[in-house]
Amino acid sequence: MRITRRHLQVSLAVLWLLDGALQCQPYMFHRSFADGVLAPAGMGQPTLIAAMVHWAAAGVSVAPALANSGFALIQLGIGVGLLTRRFARPALTASVVWALSIWVVGEGLGGLASGSTLLAGAPGAALLYAVVAYLAWPSRLDGDDARPSWLALPAWCALWLSGALLQFVAGNNSASSFTMMLHTAQASAPGWIASIDRVLLEQRVPSWTAAAAIAVYVLVAVWSAVPGWTRRWSVGVGVIVTVTGWLLIQGLGDLSSGRATDPNSGPLVVLMALAVLGARPPRTATTNVGTTIGLELAPFGSASTLGGGVRSPNVLEVSVP
Repeated sequence: MRITRRHLQVSLAVLWLLDGALQCQPYMFHRSFADGVLAPAGMGQPTLIAAMVHWAAAGVSVAPALANSGFALIQLGIGVGLLTRRFARPALTASVVWALSIWVVGEGLGGLASGSTLLAGAPGAALLYAVVAYLAWPSRLDGDDARPSWLALPAWCALWLSGALLQFVAGNNSASSFTMMLHTAQASAPGWIASIDRVLLEQRVPSWTAAAAIAVYVLVAVWSAVPGWTRRWSVGVGVIVTVTGWLLIQGLGDLSSGRATDPNSGPLVVLMALAVLGARPPRTATTNVGTTIGLELAPFGSASTLGGGVRSPNVLEVSVP
């Protein structure tokens, strides 16, 4: 199956519509949304980011129903816009702007400054929404039917290298960090996922778990740079790790909790994986007939005749798309 930018747009639309629906949950229309969801995102953040998060939470708490209605309408509007080819570009622009705004004041930079890890959702679902929107931007030549941007490759590589770095920093580079993540996930996950976490907690996490995770992340990043089956291995292993973390650590985004605002980063990483599979590196565009145009370089001599059998050194040949 040929993966196109239109596929990414429609997939992103589904996620935005889901976010809009989650924003319509009763819990979101009360002040508890500001106090229990927005304000905690500022904990452990740099002073400036914490101040922005607390400012946003305070603003929402003044008129929570009105503010949340606006949030829901924006997200539903982006989703509907992405479903129509006519409004895809404005919707993608809004997707990037809104997602980055949420990433700063709603997610506190995705927990990057507070010690979050790739398995726990870093670098933040909102940032990945913006990345996928950029990769899905219509091509100048083929529009929506073009393959995803080749920038999917460095974006995928950067995601996994940053994951390795986050896992390496103090506090995340030991087996106890995985035990803590499972404990945290068990407390809020649906019953059947919590039971899996409980079984895993009964087992002793090997001391080499963090080192193994870092090695896998680095391999996923490096393999993506090699075309062919090696890149497919990168995508396959990355998706397995992502889905595992989304299930066991992120609890499928806690969608059944009544307080979730998005499905977390798991589905976005899978979309990036699809973009990597469909992406094609940039190449020099040529016409089907190999047409060339002779351009006269006037300052360097007399004019040259185009289309003739003799080529003057004053003529520059360029390929036209």
